[in-house]
Amino acid sequence: MKKISRRHFLYCGAGLLCSAVQAHAFLPFSVEANAAAGPADIRGRVFKKDAPEKLWKWSHEGYFYTKLDNKRVMCGICPNRCLLSPGDRSVCRSRVNMDGTLYSLTYGNPCSMNVDPIEKKPLFHFKPRSKAFSIATTGCNFRCLNCQNWEISQALGMW
Repeated sequence: MKKISRRHFLYCGAGLLCSAVQAHAFLPFSVEANAAAGPADIRGRVFKKDAPEKLWKWSHEGYFYTKLDNKRVMCGICPNRCLLSPGDRSVCRSRVNMDGTLYSLTYGNPCSMNVDPIEKKPLFHFKPRSKAFSIATTGCNFRCLNCQNWEISQALGMW
């Protein structure tokens, strides 16, 4: 009997597994598995006519957006590329189209501030025992099912 290496065994086993089982059976959000539960897409949608009546005193014109016809704008911050009509709020809930101009509702409006040890951040062994100032604003363009920060990531951005 011929001996094979562990690497060759795993390589052949993975190839056999991939050819025997259809790929979509492993996806947690496949259409067949969640047809009764609702849409398979967990991406957010633009909030129509959800803009505040007036902007916050420190609201700032947004960066990275394109002005289109009929006072519509296309946000270019994330891959969602939200197409906003006047009065619409973006998927992340932190950008709004006010009369053909994209405004950031989170500019100058932090919802969380804290001084943490630097070791909590992804800066392990960088200036040990020093502190880092953490600041967060509302809004997120993901809809993660197990988000630990969902209270602030899905907030409207301006209270």
